[in-house]
Amino acid sequence: MDLFHLSSRRYTGAKTKLLESIDESILKTFNYKDKRNLSFFDVFCGTGVVSEYFAKKPQFSHCILNDFLYSNFVIYQGFFAQDFFDFKKLESLKQEFANLQAKNIKENYYSKAFGDKFFSQNDSKIIGYLRDTLDRFLELKVINKQEFYILLASLLYSADRIANTVGHYDAYRKNIPLQDRFVYELIEPIKLTTTLEIYKEDSNLLAKQLLEQKRHIDIAFIDPPYNSRQYSRFYHLLENLSQNKKPKLYGVALKPKPENLSKYCNVGAKEVFKDLITSLAKICKVLVVSYNNTYSANSRSNARLKQDEIKEILESIGKVQMFEYNFKPFSSGKSNLSNHKERVFVCQVLTK
Repeated sequence: MDLFHLSSRRYTGAKTKLLESIDESILKTFNYKDKRNLSFFDVFCGTGVVSEYFAKKPQFSHCILNDFLYSNFVIYQGFFAQDFFDFKKLESLKQEFANLQAKNIKENYYSKAFGDKFFSQNDSKIIGYLRDTLDRFLELKVINKQEFYILLASLLYSADRIANTVGHYDAYRKNIPLQDRFVYELIEPIKLTTTLEIYKEDSNLLAKQLLEQKRHIDIAFIDPPYNSRQYSRFYHLLENLSQNKKPKLYGVALKPKPENLSKYCNVGAKEVFKDLITSLAKICKVLVVSYNNTYSANSRSNARLKQDEIKEILESIGKVQMFEYNFKPFSSGKSNLSNHKERVFVCQVLTK
């Protein structure tokens, strides 16, 4: 049975290949090997692979996952939430979905918008039909909420795997004959003993909420957006598919009106980062910041925070060590990118 794992997706800035390096950096500063019942806060969760890595370690008993994209929230619920679901029912539905034929499906919002662009016409008809079917099944209580999230996350992964893109949805590849390639496959939910909290919040506001609750967190991992490329715009199609609100679309890339924009992608990145660190320093023992040295011929790809700025802000609240690793960054092929490094700052917060 071919199941999707959490890391089985294309995502800008994914830390899948840096997990051990991040862990080694933390251990050199905060040796947690002999500790138990630690808590981990993934502030900008992205793909969720960092949370998965630490949630599976015996030292960690509680993890907080947060991302402001609705599609990522759906994916976390599908993979991480430990609520009841009937996998035999899901497999049965998968077989039912596999027998769908586009010729028997009416045109829908997704086929009209994305057919012969991001997907073939037939594939987009099936994707749209399945999305509406999941809402109907939930409303009729054919499936429970957890089964809905698993099936919807599975649809996101299945659609993303065959999308006519270079890995994001800022544009689709043109002048390419599209084949019918869509196959609906299920994700494999992660079995954990770790307790979890899953949020879809602005990271700065969530940090303030946790501070108001007087929470105590051992490690916070902070991997904010690097440049001016908004993730809500990069992944607008998955956001659209997740929410199924069917908004009006604009432009060549067929995007809805801008929403859910991150301040970390504009000129105010330094101030909003400082605000976040100030809040987290009051509830966390260790802050881990991952950031790369992206500077290129394409100004949109340039890093919004400089190394010295990150270091200065962290040093204002604790003792900082910086580690550097080779890391291949995202490139659409239009930027001159070389000698790229991922920098990991580990800050032991000084108690006041």
